[in-house]
Amino acid sequence: MKIAHAAIALFLFVLLPLYAATPEKEADTYLSGLLKKKSHPGFSILVSCDGKVLFNRSYGMADKKAKRPNKTDTPFRVGSITKQFTAAAILLLQERRKLEVTDSLTNYFPEWPNGNNITLHHLLTHTSGLYSYTSHPSFAVQVRKQVDMTSLIKSIQEKKVHFAPGEEMDYCNSGYLLLGLIVEMVSGKSYGEFLRAEFFEPLGMIQTGLHQKGKELKDESLGYSKGLLGYKLANNWDMSWAGGAGALYSTTGDLHLWNEAVFGGKVLNKESLKAAFSKVKLADESIEGYGYGWVIGNVNGKPDMPVISHGGGLEGFQSFLLRLPNQKYTIVALANSDSGYDLESMAAYLAGLWLEKVMASKNTHPVNENLIGKKYDDYVGRYDYGEAVLVVTRKNDQLFAKLGKQQRFEIFPITPDEFFWKIVEARVKFKRDANGNVHHAIHQQNGNTIKVPRLK
Repeated sequence: MKIAHAAIALFLFVLLPLYAATPEKEADTYLSGLLKKKSHPGFSILVSCDGKVLFNRSYGMADKKAKRPNKTDTPFRVGSITKQFTAAAILLLQERRKLEVTDSLTNYFPEWPNGNNITLHHLLTHTSGLYSYTSHPSFAVQVRKQVDMTSLIKSIQEKKVHFAPGEEMDYCNSGYLLLGLIVEMVSGKSYGEFLRAEFFEPLGMIQTGLHQKGKELKDESLGYSKGLLGYKLANNWDMSWAGGAGALYSTTGDLHLWNEAVFGGKVLNKESLKAAFSKVKLADESIEGYGYGWVIGNVNGKPDMPVISHGGGLEGFQSFLLRLPNQKYTIVALANSDSGYDLESMAAYLAGLWLEKVMASKNTHPVNENLIGKKYDDYVGRYDYGEAVLVVTRKNDQLFAKLGKQQRFEIFPITPDEFFWKIVEARVKFKRDANGNVHHAIHQQNGNTIKVPRLK
């Protein structure tokens, strides 16, 4: 039920190539290469445009022991993608005047400490300051058995808050757990039944629901974790602990239906969607890239290319759901391993395949012809970007940079020690120590700057 920081700054360091082969062929080659062995757990991927499915394939095993492969209709646990369903449920109830996002928490939990100052808006935007119960050291052990919700709520209430409501944003599963319970209180239905009646059945999402231990689907994907001896079955959560924060299972096809319905205005009205897709403003007027259950950003800093997404993760599973609303593209990525795959990067790479012409940045930097080939050997090496390593190589008077598993691209000199990519609006400046040796680099992209150390 986690959200990766990469999702908030989506496409920040993804470099998008220009392709000669068809996107479908390139996508299959790329994705097949990520799966080291066919016997490994894998993933399902769907890409669509304006409702038409362009790519829909699955890789790896849903059940390693039984040698049952993942298929395009295989259900996966989707973790925190659940949050947008919870947020949509709250907004739908607001449309029906059953509640308001300005309601205080004490309207529903009268004894909650400081509950008068915590609103549903704070819960929706992770600005409540509440302790996230999944951070407790014993959570991984407790989660194997059915939750005692009364005891869990009490334990959250007893924890000290991190900050006053609205002052900061700190991703909090407790908030969405409470929102799921509030849906039940207000609607008079269980959380799962409300979603089924209001969303799943009307939209034809026949392979989506609340995951329940003891009522597992016979064809669902099993979750795996990667250890020293390979992949093994992951800690099997009882999803009653996740509730409105992350308890759903679904398929790539059903999540595609969901995205088409949400962005087609079939789930919420325009006012609700505007609220859901508005970045939260904190007390100090700063802005965070989170709305109500969705992460809000832009592709390569382009204001005309908003991207609305969310990721999910729990032991054994990862998920990522992306929408480019102006281009009407949806990408769904579901994996039955909690390691070995980076779904955000996969989605960004795939988006680049189908949208290369509109996503490639216009080059605004003139190449400094006098610097071509000069001191290029000084820059050759490896640079630590955290999630991946940038490898810089030289071939005659050309300098190339390769980030992680992405393709190698040429970079071009602007000023001494500073280079840029032509395919994306990004620059890197190599910094020298007192002896004149390149010690680290400064990477700038999308208005962001990071320092990247050179590896020995």
